[in-house]
Amino acid sequence: MSPGDYLPLRDDALAARFAPVIEPHALYGKPDRLLYRMAKSASGDIHIAYHPFYNDEQNPHAGFGAAMSRVIYTGGLRIKDIMLGPADIELIEVVLDVKRTAARISYEDADRYNPKSFSVRHLPKSVLNPPLPFCFETVSWNHMFALKPPTSCRQQGALKPEYYTESDWQKYRMVKKTEAMLRRNRMHRVYERAAVTNP
Repeated sequence: MSPGDYLPLRDDALAARFAPVIEPHALYGKPDRLLYRMAKSASGDIHIAYHPFYNDEQNPHAGFGAAMSRVIYTGGLRIKDIMLGPADIELIEVVLDVKRTAARISYEDADRYNPKSFSVRHLPKSVLNPPLPFCFETVSWNHMFALKPPTSCRQQGALKPEYYTESDWQKYRMVKKTEAMLRRNRMHRVYERAAVTNP
């Protein structure tokens, strides 16, 4: 559970300055909250892990695979909640250099998305020196993202980042003591494993 060689920080103003905007989607909704944790590396870089938080997720499309996903994974048996925990919590990471400019943004896109399939393949992506604002569209029912050009960003659905408190971190079971087939860690960075003690 060690956070590695990082110093946990909380800076709401800095988090707000670089916060991603997730534009609403007619079928896939919009985040209910935007949680964050932040840390400084030994080299002085600032790492901000933003977590778009959705109360739920479900494949709304037609097709056998989509129907089975609703019955087995997100509804009915709710295997997702057993494996990961309640709600749907994604990850977008912004890394700032020592001058406090964005050096990298990382997120997950959908790989060869087929809305009628049971599941969605995750495709990690990173962009170096990304220009502000960071605006995303949702490209899949399980809330994978595509980064939009700043000029096309309408900045609808912007949320104020909230510090990801330890009580919420435990409530949503971000890190399991041991991982197994039906007990998996949620998407996070190692530096998030330590919270600011007096936020």
